[in-house]
Amino acid sequence: MSKSLNSVKRWLLQENTPAPRAVRLPQPEIVVHYWDGAAPAGHGLRDISETGAYILTSARWYEGTIIRIILQGRVVDASDGVKPAPPTSFCVPAQVVRQGNDGVAMEFMFRNKQERKKLREFLAAMPNQSADAVPAGIKPGTAGQALVEFALIAPLVFLLAVNVLNFAGFLFAWITVSGAARDGAEYMVMSSASPGNMTPATSGQVTTLVTNDVTSLLNRSSVVVATCTNSTTSANSCTSLSDPEAPSYTLATVDVTYTYHPFIPLFSFPSLGISATLPSSTIHRKTVMRMLQ
Repeated sequence: MSKSLNSVKRWLLQENTPAPRAVRLPQPEIVVHYWDGAAPAGHGLRDISETGAYILTSARWYEGTIIRIILQGRVVDASDGVKPAPPTSFCVPAQVVRQGNDGVAMEFMFRNKQERKKLREFLAAMPNQSADAVPAGIKPGTAGQALVEFALIAPLVFLLAVNVLNFAGFLFAWITVSGAARDGAEYMVMSSASPGNMTPATSGQVTTLVTNDVTSLLNRSSVVVATCTNSTTSANSCTSLSDPEAPSYTLATVDVTYTYHPFIPLFSFPSLGISATLPSSTIHRKTVMRMLQ
């Protein structure tokens, strides 16, 4: 559970990679030299810290490969108003820990504390670094951007989740009421013409059956059940449908009405017709079947 929470936290803060163990200097004025059998050439760094660096190179060494590298201050033109980097260098073995699209990440392998101290002094001597140092993976000026974006999107996500839950409750109620009306009509058509010469179901028995079918609904006390029959060839107050073969057959009608209330009601303005979530509504389902008298 803790790992899942940490993953969510990193996603919200746009920390897709583990936090660095030391502050990294982005795009330092440092070049890297290593010998690969070809003519010596300097390579740039994407970032560097007291524990490792990311070298911009086309070489793709296997993870675990140990390379001795030389860090040297980049030579800049003083006419541009930039203080030249001191002519210092630092040699240290490093182990490949990760490959990227534009280079490799390496971890320094110090033999003693003095080497680590020398690297710290070397990095401190680089121009325009201490004031601009930011953690790797976070662009300057965007440290709180993820939190602001989350604060703006969180209410919308919450509203969406509430509406999904309420709509699921409405759909469940609609299916339950439809099934109860159908069960009541099926029970009602089991008259004396059915096998076993059964006694025709009374309106009270049908109502009890339908009521028992909707016990899973929250607002089940609002259920209203109406039953009636039509044995004529024309519509009556019971139903607008008629059986052309009446009175040989009779139409049995079960009408169920249910008032749905959302699980999580939020603010609404009925006079304006505005509601933050699915409003209360009436579910009306009717089932009509033919039966023998």
